Amino acid sequence: MKTRISPLLIFIVLALVVAALLFTLPLNLFPGEITYQKGLSTYTLKDHNLSLSYFIGMGLNEGDLDNVKSFKLTAWGYALAACYILLLPGIIAYRVYISQNKK
Repeated sequence: MKTRISPLLIFIVLALVVAALLFTLPLNLFPGEITYQKGLSTYTLKDHNLSLSYFIGMGLNEGDLDNVKSFKLTAWGYALAACYILLLPGIIAYRVYISQNKK
């Protein structure tokens, strides 16, 4: 009898591993916007790649946030993060489920 690995367990473990990697490594993969404010002038850099680690304060050097008012992901950046964190482990878990239920 073969041992069966739960696809739900695979999904949860892979999602946590991918999220941990994306939130700890400074990988600039996700489209976002950075708003700078210097004096009275404010300007926004659009289509700038950001890392998820910036949102928890990791991967930033001491002068990286000089004059930065805010930074955020665009809708495409959120969608890409969801694809990496949820859909990629979901597809792998589904593949395991299909291979276990093959007749």
